[in-house]
Amino acid sequence: MSMNEFRRLAAKIDQHMQQLSAQGVNDAPAIVNRMMGYVPDLHKIWVGTSDDELIALSNEFPGFYRYALIMEEAFEAERNKASRPYDGMAQYSEQHKQLAAQLPTTAATLERGYQAFRGSGNLQVFRPQVNELDKLHRQWLSDLESFKSEIIGSLPQIAPKKQWVASLWQSRMRRCGRPIRQWCVMPAFERGPG
Repeated sequence: MSMNEFRRLAAKIDQHMQQLSAQGVNDAPAIVNRMMGYVPDLHKIWVGTSDDELIALSNEFPGFYRYALIMEEAFEAERNKASRPYDGMAQYSEQHKQLAAQLPTTAATLERGYQAFRGSGNLQVFRPQVNELDKLHRQWLSDLESFKSEIIGSLPQIAPKKQWVASLWQSRMRRCGRPIRQWCVMPAFERGPG
């Protein structure tokens, strides 16, 4: 990836952090929950830039820097726990890992898309694009249900672990889905004829 691509990713993260701040979302746990879909982008930047490039991005995009710092602290806190509910569990397959990364990323894309169109003030102009987002949202819901079924079905027959994974995914996707539903459920006068 080029530095321009890293700048684009950092700018996207920075913009969403600014939006969250404007909404009064400032505490780290809430930011982690609302920004989960940006983890793959943050990872790309983290592993693909030099130290000097990372410093430059952090200086240019303070929201990106704050998000990176919050995620680093969250990772360290999780890593330093004496034990975690998922210790000793089998690893996800590569396909499941990709889906686990794709679902929150798609949720973030949907949220950004709905916010942008709603913020424009005239949704009728963007009706075809909003319809595409609605279609993507329905597909996301379907993919989420399929993923949960596959994951739960593929776990060893250890009931407590299955229940823990199910509750984890339900709470994580509920957090991702809540902002999406907020934008999906637009008043009829804004959405126009379906």
